[in-house]
Amino acid sequence: MITRELLSSDELQKSIYDLAKRLAVPPDSYLLAPTDFSDADQIKMRIDGLTLAFISYCYHKHPRGENVYEVMERLEKEKEGSPEASVLEARAEAAAALEIPFIVKLNDLLEDYYIIRFNLEQFISDTNIEDSV
Repeated sequence: MITRELLSSDELQKSIYDLAKRLAVPPDSYLLAPTDFSDADQIKMRIDGLTLAFISYCYHKHPRGENVYEVMERLEKEKEGSPEASVLEARAEAAAALEIPFIVKLNDLLEDYYIIRFNLEQFISDTNIEDSV
């Protein structure tokens, strides 16, 4: 369950580092540099950078197997117990075996991303620096 507990700037900085590393950002990424939490532009850059890192992670780390949903659609059109259905069932299981661990990890990353983004946006709002955004 996602909580909306506010993090301190130190906790938030650590969370940004941890998520950036899990998203496999390059070692010289600005996401791994300290954030000036009094600078709205830096906070917005962290939000944008984490968003792009998340998208990049999804693209580059997604398993390159068959799409389980497409295989399942084809399976639904086959007669149950037929040789074609058996082959499609095996393909669907193989595709799911690749996708499920990725989806579980992705869900964990997305929860952390949400918490960090919420906190960064809240930090801007609470410190009244949103006028410079």
